Formats: sequence, C-alpha cells, structure tokens
Amino acid sequence: MWLGEKDWVFNKRLISLARKAGEYLCRMNQETVQIFGEGVGAEIALMGAELQVLKREGSNNVLWQKDDAIWNRVAPNLFPIVGRLKGDAFSWGGKTYAMKQHGFARDRKFEVLQHDEDAVLLGLRSDDQTREQYPFEFAFRVRYRFEKAVLWVDYITENIGDEAVLYSVGGHPGFALRGALQGHSLVFSEAGDPVGFSAARRLIEGGYYSGKTASVEVDVSGLPLSDALFESDAIVFNDPPFDAVTLVDAKGDAMLDFYCWEWDAVGFWTKSGAPFFCIEPWWGWADDADSDGRFESKRGLHRLEPGEVETVSYGLGLR
Repeated sequence: MWLGEKDWVFNKRLISLARKAGEYLCRMNQETVQIFGEGVGAEIALMGAELQVLKREGSNNVLWQKDDAIWNRVAPNLFPIVGRLKGDAFSWGGKTYAMKQHGFARDRKFEVLQHDEDAVLLGLRSDDQTREQYPFEFAFRVRYRFEKAVLWVDYITENIGDEAVLYSVGGHPGFALRGALQGHSLVFSEAGDPVGFSAARRLIEGGYYSGKTASVEVDVSGLPLSDALFESDAIVFNDPPFDAVTLVDAKGDAMLDFYCWEWDAVGFWTKSGAPFFCIEPWWGWADDADSDGRFESKRGLHRLEPGEVETVSYGLGLR
C-alpha cells in the first residue's frame, strides 16, 4: 500500500512484516515498489523501472509531478541508447533496426529480482520484442539503494550472448522547481570542493549533435539558470570537470545534491516555462548530424564482451 502525498508515512515495519510472511511489498502492489533510508523514502514504478517519488519524511517529493501535456515522463532510464539515432534507426550486420529516442527500456515493465527494506533490484532481459529493435543479448538491471539518506541508482548491463554487445545507458530525472526557473542555479563541486570551470557545450540541432560547440564559463558561485540557456535544447558537457551538482532555488537554499563519479557526459534540460529541471547522467549520447547510421561507428557506445558486466551509478542526496 502506498500512502499519498498528504499522508506520507515511512512504515518500515510493514515491509519487515511482509518479508517475514514471505511476501514483499512489491507483491502487494504490482505496479510500484518502495524502499526506505534514514528519514527518506522512494517509490519506483515497475514500468521502465522509473523513480516516481523521492522525499524526506514530512517534506514534498523532489521529483516533479508528471503532466502529459508538458512531458510524459518523471525519471526515465535510457537504454540501450542515449539520445536520438539519425533517422531513428541504425544498421547492423546488413540489417536496419528502428528505435526511438532513448531506447525501449523506459517503456518495458521490469521484473523484481530482489527487494529489501533499503534496496530493490529490477531486471529486463532481451527477448523477441527487443530483438526487433536491437539485435543483442543482454540482461539490464536497475538497482535503487539507500546509503543512509542518499539514494544511489546503479545501471548494471550484462552480455548474456556469444557476441559483443554495444550499448549506451543514462538517467533522466526531472526535479520539481520552486517557482520559475529564473533564479535557480547550479553549483558544481569536485571531490567536495566548489569549482569553477570553462567547458565546451556541445550544440544540438534537430536532436543531433551539429559538431559545433559554445564555451561556457562558470565561477565557483555557480551557473544561474534561465529559459534562454535552453533555447537550442539541452546543455551537454562531455567529460564533465565536476563530480557533483547542487540545485539551488531562488532564495539560495540548496534543494538536492547530484553525485556521479564516472559519467561520460551530463545533460541539463528543461522546457520553457515548465515546472521541472533535469540533470542527466549519460554513458553515451545522441548521433552526430553527419552519422553514417552504422552502429559500429556510433560515437559514445560502450562495448561488452560475452559474459562481461558493467555497472555505472549516480546518487541523489536530499537537503
């Protein structure tokens, strides 16, 4: 049973009793599962293994409340591609495969593989449906786990076939703004210390990387946010020169900390006037505008040999 926004209760005893009775909470509600850390809880939908709620006891959900008229996602998981393929298709082994932006995992129901009080492991495996879009044998798992009050999200990809697997993976959580975007800011840090930096922002045209860049200068006080920053789509940095980002509201209050020690790229995105802001950890990215469409030449892909497993992670700390 999930208690609504106004009735949030951290009922750890309920999970413990369910486990002793041989039934996890997920079996009581086949659409979502819940886990709990120190004074904080999360709710995850089995569809897409998508995080829906993350909040402290007595506080509001830090994730935005989905509105299909604005954006029909909350925090989708991106697999086996990040971003858009040129023409929404790629070629492999002499055959063409059609796949929509960000891949199919966000639209598939995951299986609960393990569920404890403070962690849940959700899984998706290759099948006839995935092979129509993506000709590789894989086991893709998303693990949500609390370390005290920090929620960590692990993407675990395994090659269960006899040939190499090429893939990308990423997150796309949308956080609820406190009023208009104007006045919010991002503060960056590296190894716990605030940092300023100069970096090249990769420019996107029509959903693809144009090959052009624009220099972005950020001092230690952070990057002020505005709709104008996103007129040409997301802000994307490859090899980010920081490992943590703090989202700060217009009053100067820190809302949440976003941690990632190992990202290949990061995207920041919103829509004009929308009540959310996305911080997106990526291991891969969209096609270039001049892509030849061959999957083996696509930039940013990770490669797994038969039997290999790769895990990448990001964390969310609430203020």
